[in-house]
Amino acid sequence: MRWESLREYRTRASQADRRGDSGWTPPADVSETEDAFIVMAELPGVRRTDVDVAATHDTLTIRGHRPDPGCEPACYVRLERGHGQFVRRFTFPGRLAVDEVQADFRDGILTVTLPKAPETRGRRVEVG
Repeated sequence: MRWESLREYRTRASQADRRGDSGWTPPADVSETEDAFIVMAELPGVRRTDVDVAATHDTLTIRGHRPDPGCEPACYVRLERGHGQFVRRFTFPGRLAVDEVQADFRDGILTVTLPKAPETRGRRVEVG
């Protein structure tokens, strides 16, 4: 199920950067299986203790901080890797089983598995 094209995402991200809404934005891939959504974010140089993952019924939020490299700006010839605070939010088209969300952080890659909540069906209610 595709809910946002790559072109739409890049346009939004570019607009956010121009507005100054995001200092550093780690890249992430989102995939979908029959039972879950999977988000993989690249977080090289970020410590596990500096990452916070939160999920609601339809949203995943990843917050964190990558430390400053520690060199005076004058010593750089080129500085392309971002640092500082970051926030990524992903909204999904269906309900998530929040109690079953799992996150794994290995080799600078954060993998969050968000199981889909079973569909809730209506029921006939007897009027007494």
